Amino acid sequence: MNKEFEEIYKNVTKELSDVKVKIDEYKKDIRESEALIIGIIIVCLVISFITDITMAKYIFISVSAMMFIFCTIYTFANERRIIARQNKYSETALLESISHIRDEFTYEKDEKVSGTYYGKAGFDRIYTDFESKGCISGNRDGHSISISNIIVKKNSIEIFRGIFGYAKLSKNFNEIDVMTVNSKNHRKQKYEVPYQGLYMYSEDTESARKIFTDDIFEDVRVFTNYTGIKLEFMVNKDLVFFRFFDNKILTKPIANDKKTKEYINQYFNIIDFISKIATKLNQKERG
Repeated sequence: MNKEFEEIYKNVTKELSDVKVKIDEYKKDIRESEALIIGIIIVCLVISFITDITMAKYIFISVSAMMFIFCTIYTFANERRIIARQNKYSETALLESISHIRDEFTYEKDEKVSGTYYGKAGFDRIYTDFESKGCISGNRDGHSISISNIIVKKNSIEIFRGIFGYAKLSKNFNEIDVMTVNSKNHRKQKYEVPYQGLYMYSEDTESARKIFTDDIFEDVRVFTNYTGIKLEFMVNKDLVFFRFFDNKILTKPIANDKKTKEYINQYFNIIDFISKIATKLNQKERG
């Protein structure tokens, strides 16, 4: 985790310390209640083993069984409540953290990325449903960037779930796609990116290699190795598009503070990565 993120997250946790204390107190109350129930169960079982009275054995074993069932239901219900509160805290922490990125980034939980942008990217040529959940947007190093959790379906069948993002460029480029799919029937020329499981498609791979050069593919390799997130990306006119194969961010629950920090850090990594690639594309001689 980079120093900028560490400093931002440190400040945010201080700002939200009161909220965090309430969650910790709630967790403590639940755990103490669970411990009390378990203690009663143990006492009942011990008594049932040491007593010689048959009826007493039956009563204490029955009580133990009922308390065990109650404890299971109680624990399940309250674990869900704990996770719900932790999720709310994580979303608030994300909102506060994103707002601390320079150049005024914002996180809107109910905002959506337009499906028009996903259609322009062309990652999936044919799909019937596009769902966007939450939007982070702002300017990083002079680039207008937006990212969102998305679900894409074709006839009710899910074909992609992860993160979609794009950045505005200062130059125009012919379409170049870098995909994880090794298509034998693609109409464009193909270049296989060494050792990365990626395939670049363009009308002219020689010209495309002047745009997506080795240093860009090295940035992709470093990002993937560091975050564990696979991705596809493409450039078309004055936009560069990305989709990140990360279900974890979209399909949390987040159960603890460590997961909250990892959750928010992934967004920072993605924003920095998109900005880095956009910067290098704007430096290319050919537009």
